[in-house]
Amino acid sequence: MLDGVLGTALAAAAVLAALAAGYGPVSTIAVAACALAAPALTRIDVSVRRLPNPITLPLLVLGLASALWQLAVGNWAGPVAALAITLLLFVMSLAGGMGMGDVKLTGALALAVAEIAWMPLTGLVASFVSAGLVGIVALIRGRRRLPFGPFLVAGFAAALALQLFR
Repeated sequence: MLDGVLGTALAAAAVLAALAAGYGPVSTIAVAACALAAPALTRIDVSVRRLPNPITLPLLVLGLASALWQLAVGNWAGPVAALAITLLLFVMSLAGGMGMGDVKLTGALALAVAEIAWMPLTGLVASFVSAGLVGIVALIRGRRRLPFGPFLVAGFAAALALQLFR
């Protein structure tokens, strides 16, 4: 139940942020869906180190719909950047650097925010920086692995919030 309450609050905030940033309807829906799923994805990834397909795949489909809409209206930079980022993480997953759930979530988040061209890269950088900082502390404490999903959610949320101050 808490996931639903938090997700609803985050989705409402994400809709307001997306609209304030000038996002169109398809991107706003994709951003809101990602925010709605964020608490559940975070809890699940922290608990069992998995990002389940029944949640990540619909988000990825919404992200792709958002990207297709952007391409249809002539906005190529953001969707191309989001796809490149997703491909990069896919290659990293093949090398064992992360799981496919992280790749799918990255794709969903990057494609959802791709209406503004620099947002996919900003979200990814914020995700890696936050994971790196926490990872250093975790290594000092003897932990070897961290779930990356919570950092993806936080990084892309931070990127969306930063867009409000441009």
